[in-house]
Amino acid sequence: MKPNVLIPFDFSPAAERALAWAVDLQASVGGGALEVIHVLDPIPVPVGVGIPSPAISEQDIEEVRRDLREAVRKAHAVDATIRVILSPSAADAILETAKTRKSDLIVMGTHGRTGLSRVFLGSVAEHVVRHAGCPVLTLRAAEPQK
Repeated sequence: MKPNVLIPFDFSPAAERALAWAVDLQASVGGGALEVIHVLDPIPVPVGVGIPSPAISEQDIEEVRRDLREAVRKAHAVDATIRVILSPSAADAILETAKTRKSDLIVMGTHGRTGLSRVFLGSVAEHVVRHAGCPVLTLRAAEPQK
């Protein structure tokens, strides 16, 4: 089977590891589709009290596309499709993309937050794992020390 793999990419070391793992999987099964996505929140977040941040421009989106292409090139994912998605919820955008693209597997990095930091910052990976209609593989940036 040549799987259709979705790789959410946030430019973190964990996401780089997830992309490398997916590329290795593609090589080991002799092909399959890789789709690498990056989700941008289109809703401006205030920079400070009374100071609004600028809205995302087409130039900003194109810069992210360029950086995404470079990350994919570095991972040697020659047959990967890249997309930048605008959504206020990264988790929901990942789940919707997996559903509409009929992904067989989601491979994504996780920061491994626990306790209060997870409560306040949320966990995109945890939400995706709980709600995905396909298997999800999560990888941390580095192997845990034994």
